[in-house]
Amino acid sequence: MTADGEPVPLGGTKQRATLGYLLLRTNRVVAASELVQALWDSDDAPVTARKILHNAIWGLRSMLASLPAPVLGNPPALVTRTPGYVLRVDPDHLDLSVFQRRVSEGRAALAADAPETAAQLLREGLDLWRGPVLADLAESGFAWPEIEATRRTRLDALEDLFDAELACGRHHSVIGDLTTLVDTEPLRERACGQLMIALYRCGRQADALNVYDRARSALVDNLGLEPGHGLRMLQRSILTHDAALTQEVGWPVIRRSSATLAPAPSETPQPAPVHAGPQDEPRPAPAPARTGGAPTTVTQRIAVTAVLVNVRHNGLDDAAPGEINSTLCSAEDVVGQVVERFGGTVTASIGSVSLALFGVHGPRHDDPERAVRAALTLRERFADDQEPSLRAAVTTGQALIRLRSGADGASPLTAVGSVLDDGRTLLTRVPEGEVWMSGATRRATGTAVVARPAGDIPDAWQAVSLARQETGGVPDRAYELGVLNGLLDWARNRSVPHLVTVLGAPGVGKSHLLREFGYSIARQPETTGRILVARGPTAQDGPETMPGQILAEYSGILPGDPARVVREKLTAALWRLPVTEERRGRLRRTLLPLLPGMPAPQQVRMPEVLAVWSEFLAVAAALEPLVVVLDDVHRADDALLDRLEQLADGAGSVPLIVVATARPELLERRPGWGGGRRRVSTLTLLPPPNHPPAAVPAARKVALASPVGV
Repeated sequence: MTADGEPVPLGGTKQRATLGYLLLRTNRVVAASELVQALWDSDDAPVTARKILHNAIWGLRSMLASLPAPVLGNPPALVTRTPGYVLRVDPDHLDLSVFQRRVSEGRAALAADAPETAAQLLREGLDLWRGPVLADLAESGFAWPEIEATRRTRLDALEDLFDAELACGRHHSVIGDLTTLVDTEPLRERACGQLMIALYRCGRQADALNVYDRARSALVDNLGLEPGHGLRMLQRSILTHDAALTQEVGWPVIRRSSATLAPAPSETPQPAPVHAGPQDEPRPAPAPARTGGAPTTVTQRIAVTAVLVNVRHNGLDDAAPGEINSTLCSAEDVVGQVVERFGGTVTASIGSVSLALFGVHGPRHDDPERAVRAALTLRERFADDQEPSLRAAVTTGQALIRLRSGADGASPLTAVGSVLDDGRTLLTRVPEGEVWMSGATRRATGTAVVARPAGDIPDAWQAVSLARQETGGVPDRAYELGVLNGLLDWARNRSVPHLVTVLGAPGVGKSHLLREFGYSIARQPETTGRILVARGPTAQDGPETMPGQILAEYSGILPGDPARVVREKLTAALWRLPVTEERRGRLRRTLLPLLPGMPAPQQVRMPEVLAVWSEFLAVAAALEPLVVVLDDVHRADDALLDRLEQLADGAGSVPLIVVATARPELLERRPGWGGGRRRVSTLTLLPPPNHPPAAVPAARKVALASPVGV
């Protein structure tokens, strides 16, 4: 604070902190109790806290009264207003208010395509900063959320300024400041993208790509996340020398203007969903429109499964060029024949690597399964030869496909998308002789492929073999499957949690029903729900086994992960949840003992831990629809069963469905299981014909035979 250009003495720490807190809330009533909480931690507040606050207020009023009257506007005043105080300050006399106004005006100018004006206004606002906000209070231990929010507001404004400077063509002048910002804030993808653009325009393509690699490493190491779509597509544009990068536009405009990055909806209408017919034959996707019979090119966003195949040939280093060409062409022919046999299309071959896409000519519901089958067939085909060896990666997701129409219909030209980037990255980690799948592909293939976790890579799976088809003895559960999917739709669309118990004797098909339920979810859009599965504990397992399995699967924790990796993955998973930092820390401390290999703190009360586990599920479901499958809960202890019965009622309004399977013994232990509770249903699987019925407790025979209650 200054008066006539000279600093004003502000008194002791509590008085300065009171002023700082009120300045962050100028012209608003701040309750006295809120000020006390801001000045002291709840556990450290002395009995005389109110008296100390009153003394600070009296000192501030005396200080403000001694200030000379400003030339323009009203002098600041500290006024008592129930239930606390208001610090009245003319907005033109507070740097933070002036900064916010300049930034707002600068952003409006930038949106109106006036980058010169925007740069001037943003620079005027940023020049008001002379260091971190309330730096002296931060050094004294005050860590108010508003301080961090204000710091991030300045960083946002700084990125707006860089956009304006880039739009003015001043990429040389911003490289230094951008480099400093990226070094101090490596997780800000927008700044990383701006630096990549500036370096590329200065002819430093390699440095621009190095910025992307460092940003990706920082995101993966700190949060367990891959870079966002925009940054990945910017990297792709640099690799392909996209002409849009040389235009005098900023980072957000780059993403909107380049047709290869994100075509406008009006330019690339989305095709209607295509579903397989009754005989599982695909309906072809609409071909691009033709003009006067001449070939035309249209870009469409299509759901595809990509297969990247690398065939390595030994002994070609000293071979003649003709022999090398013949060998590579022969391998390409084999790859093309196998891929086409399973319904895919080879779109590119570079040396010993081939890219095949499934779904570009009309998607089938089993494209991911077909792609994995093709990759496994190729693995076996090249395993028969002595010299070549094969490795493959299969990924599933959205891609931008450029289709060209001609006399023979539409044929793919190029494909761009994170699904291909992910496949290329995954292929570099695949050992020879193996086929790996992304998590999306694994979920989409359901029970058709036998898979296991691939090394230490999160959500990567090794395709071991095709699953054996079940023959005989498995009853038709179409009705029960329809009930589960209906409850999922209800929970998702109405944000109503639900617990459904699937009861049945051994061999009646409970596990088969769960597999089909998971398969049906995987075939639907990703927004339908995320499914997490846990198996019932054995006699040697503790009560934390099933909740720990759910938590580990949600966090991407693999068997054998060291303790450090377990902690990092849990932290990254909780980071994505929409909760405060304090609540996130409490979730982490309480849930960590549930995970394998983690030491349990002394005097752990499992009911309290399970209550926090239920809270975690509710928060996770608020982020995305969640399906929690608990198999054989009749083996669970009473603490978990108590929590499950209360879970649906205590989760609030979130799209969460819990499916628990159990044998009839559950009703012997808990005769009133789920009785009289809202959002709880029981679904009984009757034995198939000629199957001996299991013994059912007499008190519940009628209830088990009745239809499911919702």
